[in-house]
Amino acid sequence: MDYAQQLAFFANILEQKRLVTALEGNASVIDRQTGLTYVTPSGQMKLLLEKEDICVMNAAGEQIGGRGRRSSEYLLHEAVYRARPDVNAVVHCHCPYLTAYAIRYEDFVVPENCSLHAVFQRFVCLPYGKNGTHDIHRGIDKALEHSPICLLGGHGVVCAAASMERCIGLLEAAEGFAKTLFLASHH
Repeated sequence: MDYAQQLAFFANILEQKRLVTALEGNASVIDRQTGLTYVTPSGQMKLLLEKEDICVMNAAGEQIGGRGRRSSEYLLHEAVYRARPDVNAVVHCHCPYLTAYAIRYEDFVVPENCSLHAVFQRFVCLPYGKNGTHDIHRGIDKALEHSPICLLGGHGVVCAAASMERCIGLLEAAEGFAKTLFLASHH
């Protein structure tokens, strides 16, 4: 499966799982051999994406392929790939329970007695940065040093992993646990 095909496939799954919507959220994968980054296009339903829709970006940040216009959050993805050479996939989303922490500018701390604590301890919440600018990812290198997920203050969530499959699994587990914590604290 080529990179564009792979990203279209996983973007569909991201929307099926309600981690992204037609208007919000974006995903990318990088080919470390060629330096090309494949990113979802702006403002399109992820459920309907085909490989021809996926935007192809070269190492200079120029779009060299794809039917759509690259996501405005491309700079965020680029910053994660620079900070984490071990990462090949990034998802930025606004899943409600984790995003609630971001909107409150709170780190998300996983209790030590929770089984997920082996995978996650803390998701750092970065200060607010305007989306589509370099401000949004200021501090992301430190925030992702010891965690695959960080929160963007007042905005949303970023997950970085070796593969898109792993990214989706981590996000789904983290969002599910954030939902459980919310339910536990309101009953």
